[in-house]
Amino acid sequence: MCSSLPSVFQQLIRLGCLTPGELAFTDDGFVAGLRSLGDIMTARSITTWPGDRDEARSVLLFFDDWYLYTVPGENGPVCSLLKMREQEYDAVNGLTADGDTPGVTIAFIAFDTASLINALEDPSFDKVKALTHEISRTVSAEGQTHHPDLKAYFCRVEAQGPYLAAELYVRFLAGLSVRGALPVPVCLQSTGSSGKARIQDARLARFVDKINALAGRLICDHREIRLRDADALDENEKRLILALHTADTSCHAFAAEVRFHACFLTKAARLTLPLTDHSVYASALRADMSVNSSVLENAAPFRHEGSLDVRRQAACHRDYLRHLHIPAQLPASASRSAVQPSHQ
Repeated sequence: MCSSLPSVFQQLIRLGCLTPGELAFTDDGFVAGLRSLGDIMTARSITTWPGDRDEARSVLLFFDDWYLYTVPGENGPVCSLLKMREQEYDAVNGLTADGDTPGVTIAFIAFDTASLINALEDPSFDKVKALTHEISRTVSAEGQTHHPDLKAYFCRVEAQGPYLAAELYVRFLAGLSVRGALPVPVCLQSTGSSGKARIQDARLARFVDKINALAGRLICDHREIRLRDADALDENEKRLILALHTADTSCHAFAAEVRFHACFLTKAARLTLPLTDHSVYASALRADMSVNSSVLENAAPFRHEGSLDVRRQAACHRDYLRHLHIPAQLPASASRSAVQPSHQ
């Protein structure tokens, strides 16, 4: 298997930053590393990186959520970055770090893997700075352009990569539950005048009630998701975890959202929107599946299970799990701990 892997994963295995058992892949050639960039860098004793003013920043507080992925391209595999973030509490704990809101982001910008390997082989100040600049360019910098092979892959209804990302994310979150309980993300929590918890997004609140009724048991009380077995989730538990962390009510809706973004990577979409300094293209460059998304997205086709976009995904991927290859045990991360603020 190792000889057929994309070069970046072969090199990470050679450097001892990854093992073959810490990879997940699909039948159509999508491959994801299951060690975050933060863990990969830490494995080579890179624990800090230079910020904007060359101040030392913690690698595990900024790069713990980002993972490498590759898709097949015309001239070989193309690499980019995938974010899988749980509910974090860095801000409330007074830590300087990245965002705390959970969600998945898939970047359609090619990531230069040479910058990563160079820094891992020689973790000098300049090479680590070059690596972190490349990470920032891929995941957040303005003025970037997509890679055509990434667009071509994710515009396909048949693409299996979004399903692998959704499945990995749900399993990852379930693994963070404590005694079967996973808290509802902070940005969704609301308490009414009666003192009863109620998810403040009306669409997601209705979805929770619907799934509870379908399951015939209280899986989510609007405060936490209660799992019978975190290692063997049922379909209702999966859908609730996904919905309350990405706003997508099924893996098919999740895949439809990824495709929706990829299909907007066009020249016409680069035009600046009236009364703004932003374009649709800039928003589409990184598919961001989050419960903190704009309320305008509630009208998007991927937000409705009966839409043509979601139905097309469902028809094409009725047996999607058969095409996903995921290790039985996801690797633990040095940066993952209890999903509660430290002062509680």
